[in-house]
Amino acid sequence: GVGLSVHGHFRVATEKTLFAMPETAIGLFPDVGGGYFLPRLSGKVGYYLALTGFRLKGRDVLKAGIATHFVDSEQLPALEKDLIALKSPSMENIANLLNAYHVK
Repeated sequence: GVGLSVHGHFRVATEKTLFAMPETAIGLFPDVGGGYFLPRLSGKVGYYLALTGFRLKGRDVLKAGIATHFVDSEQLPALEKDLIALKSPSMENIANLLNAYHVK
């Protein structure tokens, strides 16, 4: 899933988010999606994740640059409702809405 979804404009993480690449823990290499985005993460964290299979949870997914926004999981139903209700779902309007729910 991450190899596809990481290329989206908006990626929301919650305190329940778990980022993992279990294939690396058994000696395989990340898929083509992971092979593209992991080396592009700042601070070489992508190399570390690819080589070790280390799992990221919650806010660490945002800090690593994999998620673009962090939202409390209890707020997801309200966020979904507000996204659906957008009259003009432009990139700017979606970004503004996600920023309103984003927990710093």
